[in-house]
Amino acid sequence: MKYKIFVSSVRREFEHERKFIKQEIENDYILNRFFDVFLFEELSAAGTSPKEVYSEEVINSDIYIGLIGSDYGSILESGKSPTELEYDLYNKSHNDALIYIKDVEFRDDETKAFIKKVKNHSYTRFNNRYDLMNAIKESLADFIAKNLRNYRAFDSEILLNSSCDDVDMDALNLFFNVLDYEPIEQIRDEKGLTKVLSTIRAGEYVDGEFRLNAAGALFFAKDISKFNLSHHVKMVRFFDDEGVKTFDKAEFNMSFLKLLQEAEIFFNKTLVNISQIKGFKRETIHEYPFEAIREALVNALAHRDYTITTAAITFYIYNDRIEIKSPGRLVYPLTVELLEENEPLHRNETICNIFSKTKYMEHVGTGIKRMKDAMILNDLEEPEFVESEGFFKVIFRSNENENGLNSRQKQFLKLNDVSEITVKEYMDLFGVVRNTATKDLNNLDDMGIVDKIKNGKQFIYRKKGNDFK
Repeated sequence: MKYKIFVSSVRREFEHERKFIKQEIENDYILNRFFDVFLFEELSAAGTSPKEVYSEEVINSDIYIGLIGSDYGSILESGKSPTELEYDLYNKSHNDALIYIKDVEFRDDETKAFIKKVKNHSYTRFNNRYDLMNAIKESLADFIAKNLRNYRAFDSEILLNSSCDDVDMDALNLFFNVLDYEPIEQIRDEKGLTKVLSTIRAGEYVDGEFRLNAAGALFFAKDISKFNLSHHVKMVRFFDDEGVKTFDKAEFNMSFLKLLQEAEIFFNKTLVNISQIKGFKRETIHEYPFEAIREALVNALAHRDYTITTAAITFYIYNDRIEIKSPGRLVYPLTVELLEENEPLHRNETICNIFSKTKYMEHVGTGIKRMKDAMILNDLEEPEFVESEGFFKVIFRSNENENGLNSRQKQFLKLNDVSEITVKEYMDLFGVVRNTATKDLNNLDDMGIVDKIKNGKQFIYRKKGNDFK
């Protein structure tokens, strides 16, 4: 497999440099084995609009080389030049653009503003095409070394026993519901299903027939088991902090976006969400922000090592924490300590590429920060990240004192089949002494969450139906 390089620049300003880059790569014995260079000017007219052509090519490229000089270029209806638009399209799903800025005496104001924008990436200055090519060759050598060391072909493997008939339209509709990438919507409306799937790299044509790849099947297949792809996710709600007593459990082997839906249902079903009246409105207070939990699940699906077929992703909910664990260590040279500081590296490039088109992975490499921000915003501790014994784990800890409820009280309130309870039943349920059980239940009564009703010589504590769900 060759990696595609997209060269982006004002063509009239860098006409000679563009041709020189392609010529040098094609004439280099090693680089030619790994890279194909795309130059827009070499395409023959085929009745397709130029914007559509370069938009499709840049989003399907593996490497972006951007050349910036003195001229910003023509401005499109969007208010951007084709060069800036190409940069934006690539940067939507990648975080490794190669930028080269030519030393010139004059730049127009639009170019100066564009340079400020691209400085989020490392960039190299050059004086002539030979300096430029030497810098590009160094970057490509680094790219080869990194990808040979970390590359896993699992998600891009073509499934020859697949076809468009294997595509679950419900899964595809879910994808469009969470799509955050306008060019794909245009392709859907104008080109149809297979064009969408090929554009997002979910498959390709083989001998005239469209075939899904492993990533495409994981996102869109009706029956993933048909392709012998192991990506089970186990969800368990425990009664305790030690993971001994199970309250509820489920196991799924369905397409990714459906699985995320089921995870949210399981999350809401097994955790206590407290409704309180504030002013004239009823507000629901969640134990954890689901956006942080979902982010961790998306990361687990996107980055797990799928060559490990004997282990599942686990989503375990304890009374005091949630743990999401995925098979596989971090991709070298990433470490837990420097997780946010390192450039993102992907074990599964194709899976990440598809996720990056959705709101679930808005910008590659920012998931850790989003998890932390969501927890802090909800007055909870930042998540913990642990790597051990071939697994990567994210731990979210609850606030035991939130709303004045302890884990036993929360769990009792979540039991849908128990509407009322006595002190003795509470003692047996949680294995606590009478004083602890009485204190817990009286506290719920004081908070107006249950009604304390005299029944002979004992009291019954009855839940108030609309305060919890």
